[in-house]
Amino acid sequence: MWGVVAIAMVLPLMTALIEGNWRAAEAMTLIAIGQGFVAGLTLLALGGRRRRLTRAGVFTAAIAIWLSLVIAAAPAFMLIEGQAPIPALFEATSAAVTLGATLVPPADISLSMSFYRATIAWVGGLTTLMLAVYILGPYQVGGIPDANLRQVQHARTEDDPRFLQTLRAIGLPYLALTLLCAALLIMLRVSADDALIVAMSMLATNSFMPHQTGTTVLGNPAAELVMIVFMVLGATSIVWHRLVLSRNATPSRDRDEGRLYLGALGVLVLAAIIVSLISPATDGPGFDTALTHVFDVVSVATTTGITHDRATGLSIPFELVLLIVFIGGCSYSTAGGIKAFRLQAMLRHVGNELERLVFPNAMLKDDVQYDARQHALAKAVWSAFFLAVLTITIGLLLLAAQGHALPEAMALSAGAFSQVGNLVAGAAPGLMEEGGSDGTLMILMGIALIARIEILVVLAALAGDRW
Repeated sequence: MWGVVAIAMVLPLMTALIEGNWRAAEAMTLIAIGQGFVAGLTLLALGGRRRRLTRAGVFTAAIAIWLSLVIAAAPAFMLIEGQAPIPALFEATSAAVTLGATLVPPADISLSMSFYRATIAWVGGLTTLMLAVYILGPYQVGGIPDANLRQVQHARTEDDPRFLQTLRAIGLPYLALTLLCAALLIMLRVSADDALIVAMSMLATNSFMPHQTGTTVLGNPAAELVMIVFMVLGATSIVWHRLVLSRNATPSRDRDEGRLYLGALGVLVLAAIIVSLISPATDGPGFDTALTHVFDVVSVATTTGITHDRATGLSIPFELVLLIVFIGGCSYSTAGGIKAFRLQAMLRHVGNELERLVFPNAMLKDDVQYDARQHALAKAVWSAFFLAVLTITIGLLLLAAQGHALPEAMALSAGAFSQVGNLVAGAAPGLMEEGGSDGTLMILMGIALIARIEILVVLAALAGDRW
């Protein structure tokens, strides 16, 4: 990951040179050289020691990749913005896991550092997709569907992973959609630098914005409609995208998950429009009010976390926000949360168990009592669900011990778990403006990293071959 971050430094470095920010340019050049040197040494040291990893070794490698990305991204925040080590690690973690919360007011962030934050988040989104395809999917972590992985994964065997072919299959569409989003925003008269930063955030479902004033996002309704479309693309499965493009009509969990997610999103959007119509039009014309509600709902549902007013937060009830962000987006996407396929599997399991109460001797579809695969799936899904609830609860208690009020601690914990930046920023505005305590920042970092890596992966790595 050190080499990847060194390459990713090119765009922020060019921006620093164009804007004449020589301090940032010098620091980024030195950091890129240092990271490239470390990456080269690592490749030389490990080049002749390739060996097949056990399952625990694979999961440990996934954790090491995420930690390497965070550590590699942190020096820029210390050297350029003068942040202390813990705040710098928080900024790096927030960018890498696509949380998007920042300790520096957006108006005080230089253009080069805005590009740096967006670029690290974009790389973090791509890393999320690659690790899902090579680790979460093949090992069916938490019940993740693996039947259609061949749509994007080109590995033949464990000894022939074909990373470059898979990277092209995932990275090129990811890059193309980013550039398309940026081009559409520019056509709608959004400045080129803002358009590119926003486009990278949309595909990574990252909440970082270059600036935001008043109660508007970019001050451009047409641009906000484009953002809504690409937020949804970022939160839906890349495997499902391939199935749709290939016109594959074969029933699958990927296809069912995509339809369920879009259906639920459609219901939320319809509810937002109805609320905007029946509520007093104090925020301007009816269309603008409806668009504000729809944008906020889609942003929360996709775990992007960009809302129209940083001060007042979301235009939907807090309890509904917590439920929506906990569910999150789809598998094989950059969105956070427990993912829609797990909700679907849990609902199906609960429905079967209720039907069994009425017909105790019936042979039900997807019955966990007689189908070993469905039993294993239900066990994996419910394990992931309860561990997610446990993680949020532990985070809530730790944050409450730091002096945060219960609702605030709940929002911070749930927001960090699902990588919803504005939920974190809205719950504790002082945290973002004054930095907060190192303890609070470390708790938020831990929750966000564990959730992004997947809790079952962390436990499997710690348990070793006993898992």
